[in-house]
Amino acid sequence: MDDAVKSDKESVMAETEENQQNVREMVMESYHDILKRYHKLFTFAKEDPKSVLSAACNIVPFTFYSPYERLTKFRLCRWMHQNNGMKITASMSDIVVTEKILESQRKLMQECRQVPSTYTILDNNIFQSLVREIKYFAGLNMLSDDDIEVMKQELNRLLDEMEQIAARGEYPNGNKVYLYLSNINFEATYTFLEKGSFQLCMFRLYAINYMDSQHPEICRAQKEWIQSLKRYSTLISQSGEIQRMIFFTKQREIVDTL
Repeated sequence: MDDAVKSDKESVMAETEENQQNVREMVMESYHDILKRYHKLFTFAKEDPKSVLSAACNIVPFTFYSPYERLTKFRLCRWMHQNNGMKITASMSDIVVTEKILESQRKLMQECRQVPSTYTILDNNIFQSLVREIKYFAGLNMLSDDDIEVMKQELNRLLDEMEQIAARGEYPNGNKVYLYLSNINFEATYTFLEKGSFQLCMFRLYAINYMDSQHPEICRAQKEWIQSLKRYSTLISQSGEIQRMIFFTKQREIVDTL
């Protein structure tokens, strides 16, 4: 009798784990579809030398975190847990980020960096918020010591690259980058892409998703909002050297608390 109950319990657990794995794979496919869609849009935009990408970011921008496997894994894990709780994932070790997704992220990042001019406004709290989230999920025993150490290393490499780009005012491919530090906080991440008469505005939703629109009035409002934030921000690309040094020193101190 006990053996039969034990066998039934193991069978249910195995079936549950299989269902959870299927849901995780579906989520990954959905994320991959998002990457492919935006890859096509940015491939189209980069062809015009006057194309401009503007963004106001209250999280670490995709163009900087996307090359890092463990940071990507954490963002996806956080999204799955927030939307489905323990039903899908009890640990970041449950998440498998395939090479297909990592490669699609790299390709999208490269296309974004091919836009001739990029204006990015950073919320001063982007790294503090991320580190706080990592600590929270570590407290839930969802992250291993290795996860935390690897993400700490990735964040330091990310900061090194971001600081170098800010100092040069351009990506390694030579395209212009204008990085600003906002002196006020903003509640979301806003993006605006413009190529001639083509306009696209994007709003970040639910960690990994974006809502976008090509409606002229919505695009106009998005563009004006991002422009207005510049008035409350300090340019640190090829200028604002003291502010740039203070910002990156502070971010490294925050990351070192992990």
